[in-house]
Amino acid sequence: MKNHFTQLQDHYRAWLNTLGFSSHTVYGYPKTLRYFFEYLENKGIYHIGNLKPGHITAYFEHLQTRPNMRISGQALSKAHLNKSFDSIDKFLEFLHQRGMSSAPQPTRYRIMETRNEAMSKVKIFTRQEIQTLYDSAQKLFTTYLAYKDTEPRQAVATLILDLCYGCGLRKSEAFNLLIEDIDLDKKILFVRQAKGYKDRYVPISQAVNKRLKIFIYQHRRAFNPDHKRVFPLSFHALPCYFKLLLKSGGLQYQRGTGLHTLRHSIATHLLQNGMSIEQIAKFLGHGTLESTQVYTHLINDDEQ
Repeated sequence: MKNHFTQLQDHYRAWLNTLGFSSHTVYGYPKTLRYFFEYLENKGIYHIGNLKPGHITAYFEHLQTRPNMRISGQALSKAHLNKSFDSIDKFLEFLHQRGMSSAPQPTRYRIMETRNEAMSKVKIFTRQEIQTLYDSAQKLFTTYLAYKDTEPRQAVATLILDLCYGCGLRKSEAFNLLIEDIDLDKKILFVRQAKGYKDRYVPISQAVNKRLKIFIYQHRRAFNPDHKRVFPLSFHALPCYFKLLLKSGGLQYQRGTGLHTLRHSIATHLLQNGMSIEQIAKFLGHGTLESTQVYTHLINDDEQ
């Protein structure tokens, strides 16, 4: 890749970081941009000043016909494609911020899923399965760690459940949550720069609030973190702990089952408890009601 594009990629990464995007985005978006630059070079375009709207349209069409390099015989998923489109749009925004008024405008192009496609991806845990996961957190590591090491790690496992199920946070939101973003007195937490770059406030139940307080003041220090995030370990520790919880609880890990399943589960359970779709959308930080209405369809289908 030409040095000009390499420098742009580095500046783009620094810009995302300055704006406070999650570490996942700061890593992933520039990586996606590299593929775009390589595509441009293959088309004989070596400077960003020569970029035209038609190049972006052609690249988006290319992505939709390109095979998945990880899974033979399959195309790229709509979620993957939309993230790629979003990363390019954000890059175009970056160019305009740098004063390049001739750059193409962000496309806002996205591939919408059908109702059936969206529902097929949604997996949920029953209330009993959620309780099983909480019970599993109290059993982790007891067979091969000394007690003094076991209790803080069990508390980390419970923290993941409290943030991703009890508060309905996305994985990146749970990881990036700062101690200062939690108001234990008011029982509320503040989510910064969530999906769609929106902030939101999330209420905390009394039980979760009590456990968060104990974790922050007692267990977090056992890991000696050098940052101000609530979660003391690395980003990759989140799914690792979750898989341990599934295994300990005897719950089968399936494709599509992950930390986001906890978020789907709390939304479904709140809806079953009578919370309005508008309140759930606000709780989850959905930009539109269409995303939240998937849970309504799930419940209705179960009742038929």
